[in-house]
This record gives sequence, structure tokens and C-alpha cells, in this order.
Amino acid sequence: MLKSTEGLLSDRHFQLLAFLITSARGCIDEPKLYGPLRLLDAASRLIEIMEEEGKVSEEILKLKELVEEAIDVLMYDSEEFVKLTDELSRELARIIKNQKT
Repeated sequence: MLKSTEGLLSDRHFQLLAFLITSARGCIDEPKLYGPLRLLDAASRLIEIMEEEGKVSEEILKLKELVEEAIDVLMYDSEEFVKLTDELSRELARIIKNQKT
């Protein structure tokens, strides 16, 4: 356990925690699709942290590309955004399945 919060604001894990908490509050008043958008943004940030820690594979980096594409698409095509989130779920399931074999 940390004894000091020194450097906490520059810690990527803490930044993600703060993003998630403030996003939870923001989702209360925002349009319906902002919730999934914020979750994908958090997923992208988490993958960046994993990259910094050397914990990503090529599959995860491809997943990040798809996440970023979905984030961009929402700005102009909500139906395509939903399709991309379905594709992301399938791709994640494939990665998980491949880990079990």
C-alpha cells in the first residue's frame, strides 16, 4: 500500500480511475450512446497503460484500432457504431477463446 499520494496525478492507473468515476457521473445527464462511448474510451486508455507496461499482443493492438474506429464513427453514424461494438465483442471473445486452447 502506498503511504503517500505524491505523483498520483501523473499515474496512468489513477488517471483511468478518475476518468471512470467522472464518466459515471457524466453518463447520468448525457445522451444514451455516450455511455458506450466513454467505456470504449476507457478501454483505449487501458490498452495504452498495458502498452506502457509491456502487456499487449498484436491482437490487443488491433482491438485498440477497432476501438478507436468505433469512437470516431459515433460522431457521424450511430448505427455503424453499434455494429462496431458488436464486432469488438466478437473479436474480444475470439481472443479469449484462443487463450483457452
